[in-house]
Amino acid sequence: MVLSNPFKSLFGRFSIWIALVTALVVLLLFLLANGIVKAETERQIRSAVDTDIAGLADIYVSGGQGELAERIRDRIAMTRTGGASDYYLLADGSGTPIEGNLAKWPALSSENSEASVLSLAGKGQIFARATQLAPDLKLVVGWNLDSREALLVKLRIAFLVAGLAIVMLVVGLGFWSTRRLRGRLASINAAFRRVGQGQFDTPVDIDNRGDELDELSRHTNEMVSRVINLVNAHKDISDHTAHELRTPLMHLDNRLVTAMNDIVEPDQKIGLINARTDIKNIIALLDSLLDIASSRAQKGDRTGLSECDVSVIAEGIAELFSESAGDLGIDFSTDITPGVSMMANPAHLQRILSNLLDNAFKYTPEGGTVKMMVRPGPTITVSDNGPGIADDMRTKVFERFVRIDAGGAKGHGLGLALSQALAERNGLFIRCYDAKPGAVFEISPERGD
Repeated sequence: MVLSNPFKSLFGRFSIWIALVTALVVLLLFLLANGIVKAETERQIRSAVDTDIAGLADIYVSGGQGELAERIRDRIAMTRTGGASDYYLLADGSGTPIEGNLAKWPALSSENSEASVLSLAGKGQIFARATQLAPDLKLVVGWNLDSREALLVKLRIAFLVAGLAIVMLVVGLGFWSTRRLRGRLASINAAFRRVGQGQFDTPVDIDNRGDELDELSRHTNEMVSRVINLVNAHKDISDHTAHELRTPLMHLDNRLVTAMNDIVEPDQKIGLINARTDIKNIIALLDSLLDIASSRAQKGDRTGLSECDVSVIAEGIAELFSESAGDLGIDFSTDITPGVSMMANPAHLQRILSNLLDNAFKYTPEGGTVKMMVRPGPTITVSDNGPGIADDMRTKVFERFVRIDAGGAKGHGLGLALSQALAERNGLFIRCYDAKPGAVFEISPERGD
């Protein structure tokens, strides 16, 4: 699975960090090499200038000013070889030029044998040193730095080309490696995704490289196999329990029907009728418990879900409850936005809405109001103006066997628990709020919190 944003991928961020670190290393190496080359060439230039000045000083001592001027002319006329410099100026004590190719005396102290980098108009930069040959005679020798700058430019180009090549190579290798790793992890994530959707038939491929991902793949397959065994065991137990309990209860109910036909005493018949009612309640209780367990086991499983029109379903349920509302003296109204749809099991939505409306009708006294609204999202609300639900009970009412005694309503306390389980099966969640007065039950897409 390729992510459009590399910063959202662990491997994308890893590749970017590798590229940045590589570029930083190349930059540091360039700065180091540039500094070394610059320092070494400066040292060589200083040495060459100092050597040249020493040689000219010897010529002055042995041959005098005339010989020195002649040698300076020779050096200026020839191309630099053997350590010769580029610029010379022999001047008197006031700085007036005597011989050389510099127009004027630079800002250097000959008495202190000062050296510095100078900028000459139209000639670039030179490294020059001045020296005092005699009280009324001084000399400056300069070396053009163009060759050093040219060398540094070549060094920068070489590092730029080599650095880009290295970064591209490292990024390419990193991308290739992380793509392989991401592909292997994607297969593991896909396996977990299939398990979450209730699909257990496709194991994770093992590359047999002997690394940690192979170990993770094996553990994933072992976990999936274990989950399959647990799911099958749960299904077998549920089916077996349902069969073993429902069948004898149905037989018992049939025997009571037979016994009622043989009994003529009204009191005894009433007792048998009550017994049959208890049997039916037990069967309904068993079915609800099994439905809750099955729905929770299938939470996140998208199989069996289809695009359905929530508005149409809500309108159908509202039509069924409208007649009951009239009989109970309850003002029942709806506000349904047309065309609201979602991926869900239509039968589950019908049962959820039926449970919530039935619960609202139970706790709403005669003359009260019940309202159902449907909005895009989808968001479904069922509200009433009955006695309401206490703050500390608004989450507990969704637990099994929890009942609100207000209004004398009877039941097993499984209706809201089953509704919540069915809602979660379809990616929804039910929340309870205070209607001031009464209660509001809101069905909306399940949030991460």
